[in-house]
Amino acid sequence: MYLFTRLATLRGNERRSMGWATEMTAYVNDRSDHTVTLWRADFGYPVGTVAWSAWVASQDALNTGFARLVDDDGYYAMVDKGQEFMAEPPYDLLRQAVHGEPGDTPPPAGAVTTVTTAVVGNGQYVEATAWGIEMAELVQEISGLPTMFLIDSYGTFGRVTWLSGAPDLATADAAGEAINANSDYLKRLSDVGDLFVPGSGERRMVTRIA
Repeated sequence: MYLFTRLATLRGNERRSMGWATEMTAYVNDRSDHTVTLWRADFGYPVGTVAWSAWVASQDALNTGFARLVDDDGYYAMVDKGQEFMAEPPYDLLRQAVHGEPGDTPPPAGAVTTVTTAVVGNGQYVEATAWGIEMAELVQEISGLPTMFLIDSYGTFGRVTWLSGAPDLATADAAGEAINANSDYLKRLSDVGDLFVPGSGERRMVTRIA
């Protein structure tokens, strides 16, 4: 499975910009074969950032599922409408899941996901991937929350991503406290060595809004 994500930083009145992003989500879902979810970036991204995401079986399936939009005048009208909110062009990410499953149905509105990324060090690809899967399993064991490990297909070479989802912020808070207090988790972090490029680790949070 692949996770497709389109990230955009919107400017101006948030009520209007988020309203347009929600409209766009509904339009694409009505006229494509994919289930697209809309997420608001809460922490770690520029203010106003949103993410449209969809799980797909392959790159070919991604393109095929969106094929009807290519000649859809209404879609391009929606794109034009959104230009007033765009601080800069959006960009796309494609990540391949190597551990974990997205589930049969999308998470509900109000669900939060912690997005942790890092870049694998030179010559450490196999070891870092194994460590990444082990950490995903440990986080899920400690928190009770589904946690996935993905490898970015494009962009910075060697970048990997952990996704950990919670149904709401209160659950995410409790999970974070449990993880940060777990000695095994802290030890594995300390033992990471040179598996990843120093300073490449980042952690963000997003909330589903549509």
